[in-house]
Amino acid sequence: MEPVPFLVGALAYVATGFLKSREPFDGLKALRTVGLAAVLAVMNVLVGVEVSGEDLAALLGAGEVAVAENTLKALWRRVFSTL
Repeated sequence: MEPVPFLVGALAYVATGFLKSREPFDGLKALRTVGLAAVLAVMNVLVGVEVSGEDLAALLGAGEVAVAENTLKALWRRVFSTL
């Protein structure tokens, strides 16, 4: 399992989470999220986790839902609420 997709996913989650929030950017919170992704990636590599097609589909679905939800909330709060 490659660690890079974990970090890319974490960065997408951080970015969309920030966009949906009306709070100032919290670098520490973002760093914790990316750090958690890094720890999980390293653990999966060290343990030799192999992901089947069905497992991968479930993980991708969960990640896509989280990023899509954050994106839709960001649009709703920043664009549509001003109309």
